[in-house]
This record gives sequence, structure tokens and C-alpha cells, in this order.
Amino acid sequence: MNGKSSSNRITQNARLDALVREGVSLHQAGKLEEAEAVYRKVILVDPGHADANHLLGVIAYQAGMPEESLELITRAIGIDLEKALYHCNLGNTLKALDRTDEAIASHRKALSLSPNLSQSHNSLGDLLLEQDRFEDAVFCFDEAIAANLGYAEAHANRGAALRNLGAYEDAAESFQKALDIRPNYALAQHNLGRTLRKLGKLDEAINCYQWALVIKPDYVEAHCNLGTAFKEKGRMDEALASYRRALAIDPGLQEISHLISSISGETTDGAPEEYIRELFDEYADRFDEHLTDALDYDIPALMRRAVDAVADGPEIFPRALDLGCGTGMVAEHFHDRAGEIDGVDLSPKMLKLAETRGVYDNLHLADVLEFLEGPNVRPEGYDLILSADTFIYIGKLDGIFAAVRRALTDGGLFVFSVEHLENGDGDFKLLPSSRYSQSDAYIEKLAAKSGLEAVSRDPVVVRKEKDTSIPGRIFVLRATA
Repeated sequence: MNGKSSSNRITQNARLDALVREGVSLHQAGKLEEAEAVYRKVILVDPGHADANHLLGVIAYQAGMPEESLELITRAIGIDLEKALYHCNLGNTLKALDRTDEAIASHRKALSLSPNLSQSHNSLGDLLLEQDRFEDAVFCFDEAIAANLGYAEAHANRGAALRNLGAYEDAAESFQKALDIRPNYALAQHNLGRTLRKLGKLDEAINCYQWALVIKPDYVEAHCNLGTAFKEKGRMDEALASYRRALAIDPGLQEISHLISSISGETTDGAPEEYIRELFDEYADRFDEHLTDALDYDIPALMRRAVDAVADGPEIFPRALDLGCGTGMVAEHFHDRAGEIDGVDLSPKMLKLAETRGVYDNLHLADVLEFLEGPNVRPEGYDLILSADTFIYIGKLDGIFAAVRRALTDGGLFVFSVEHLENGDGDFKLLPSSRYSQSDAYIEKLAAKSGLEAVSRDPVVVRKEKDTSIPGRIFVLRATA
């Protein structure tokens, strides 16, 4: 009896394993519904079949049902703790659920069971890449590639990590290796274009974006970046066409609407928050160097000179506020004339760099008007409010001026820079550069309306672009009693 039962179990297990193999063949062929039906047959006979539970979990993950995937793969691991691939796919599911720390732990567990599991090396690297741990990510991708030289995704991910480290030549090489393995890899083609653009190879970047779009015609990011590359080449009609194609695919792209407005000559009130945030998050690590070395930027020092020139100004401003503080270049020029300095910016990465300067007492992640009208403004007010190159992203300043006056103490100074718009060209204008300029008459009208009086208005060069000096102004306004 016992021998017969044992024989039946062996026969049943062999039949179920054969069914699982059939399901895997269907699964690998992309026939997910048919594969799922086969795996469920196995589960009906043996609910504790580890592989069937795991593979059903993989299908649930692929179908965009991570909660169900989590339940099934966790059940499989409960049946068999030692299968590295189970832990790897559990990590992928936990990532989809934004449970990043648990996902990392799952991939580390997978690698402890199978040190050469290339999928977990790649997925772990991807998680570290999202955490900006770029050097650790590169190590993981190198391990994935060592285990599987033909792993195109790992080569592409390695390129993304190197790109974030500023190793653009090495990044381009990694993207090219991914494309050598998988020529129709649209993401790698697009990211190679982004990297070549960083290297100043705009024509080659354009070619990459165009190939990415041959592979994937509705690739929104490729349309956007192709438009930007055309814009940088001065091919405005082609840039406009690319941006409009992107917007047709995703009408919610406010930043692309802004770029279209700037090229087509339509003036809007201000750039979208998301556009500003993404621009400066990407720009953050090279911001200071680029401004000073490439653009001959000296606005913080010129603002300090303008304040020092105020004859009846205080020796120390007890409380100062830096609107659109960026990395803290302005505050660094004023730290010896301000008792305490608060900073406000939309970009998390800029604020992270600003914090390292050690010149701010408080830093706030917020839109400047949102901050000025919110609860974090010091109730006793500010004696000095500074804003360098913030209003080039905000055209209409009426609300900001009124809010600045409410936040200033009587006699307090408001010091800021703008790009100059000739009187007669309107109050403010959105330029083809996607920045705004304001006229002297507009600033003076707002000052009078808001309870501010002009102390000084200094013509300056705000930056140099392609050997062209961009004219601007530094205004010093005083809050009247």
C-alpha cells in the first residue's frame, strides 16, 4: 500500500512538473493567459507546488498586479526558501510596490543563494541607481555583465549609472554595447542620444533620437529630447514639430507646452513648476561650475555690491530670505551681513547641495509664492529678501511683489535680478530661450503698487551665451512704512 502510494505520488509529481514545463514554454512565447491556465491546473492538483505558485506570481507582476504577485511569490518562498529566482522576482514585485528597502533585501538574499544570478545583480543595481548610489550601481551592473556578457539591459543600466556620474564617454560605450546586443533597444538608443548631447555631439544625438523613434514611434521622451536638440542647433521649426508630436501623445506635458510657447512667441505668466524642478534637478551637480566657467555668471557678487552701496543700510540684517536659493551661491555672498538666512527652492537636489554650504538656518522645498503666502514665513518678517535669477522663470510678478512686501519689515530691502526687456515691449516677455524678461517700467509700477521704493537699478550682464551678453538689471527696493 505504502509502496503504491509512493509510486502514485512520483507519477503525479512527474505529470505536474511536465505541466509546469509546458506552461513555461507558453510563458516564454508570450502566451500569458494560456500559461496561467496551465499553472492553475497544477495548483488545483497540488496547492503547495512551489514553482507553479512562483510562476503565477511572475505572471501577476507582468500583468500589473503586484499585490497578487507578492502573495503568490511569498507563498512559493514559504514552500521552498532556497530558490534564488523566487527571491529575485519577489524583489521585482516589492520594487513595483515602492517597498525599496525590502526589494533590496530580497535581491541580496537571492545573491546569497546564487552569487552569479545576473538578474538580481541587475535589479539590485537598478534600485541603487534610483537611490543615486551610482558607484554601487555600477558595481552591480558589472557583476551582472560578468555573469552574462550578452545581458543588454545590464549594459544599458550601467550606461545610465555612469552618465549620472558624469563619465559620459564610458556611458556612451555601455549604451553602444547594449545596442550591439539588441539593435532595436529603444531605451538604450534614446539614452545614448542623451549622453552624446552631454558630450556636445548634437548631430549624433539627433540621429540616436530619430532611431529610437523608428523603433518606438510613440516614445514621448525621445520626441521631447529630439525637440531640445533641434532647439539647441537653432532648427526651431523642427524643434516645434517634435514638441508638438510629444504633446499630441501626452497632452498633459506642461513643460513641453512651455517650450512650444517660447518658440512660437506666445508669452505665458510663468514656467510650470515641473519644468523648473526637472531642469534644476538635472543641472544641480554641475550648476555652479557651469554658471561661473561657461556663462561668466557674477550676479551674487553684483547683488552684494548693490547692497553694500546702500548708504543707510544696517551693518547686519537680522533675518534674510533667499528666494530660489539654488545651491546657495547668493547666501554665501551675504552670510557675513545676515544674522540668519532661510532658503526656498523647488529643486530637491539644489537644496541638498545648498545644505552642504552650511550658510542656511532653514531650507524649504516650495514654490516661492507658495512659501511667501504659507505658514513658514517668519512671523517677525525679514529684513532682507534676495532673489537671483529666479524671475527669469516667472514672467508675471504681481503676486510675488505683494507677498514680498508683506514678508518684509518696514525699511527692509528686496534685492533681485531680472533679464532686461526694453520699455515698450510690454511688461514681461517669454523669450525663445524659455526664460522671461521684465521691463524697468513694469518693475517700477509693481514696486509703487506694492509699497516698495526703488533704491537702485544697476544695468548688468546676467550671463553670456554663445559669446552674446544677456542684459539685465539688479534692483534694490526698500519697503516703505
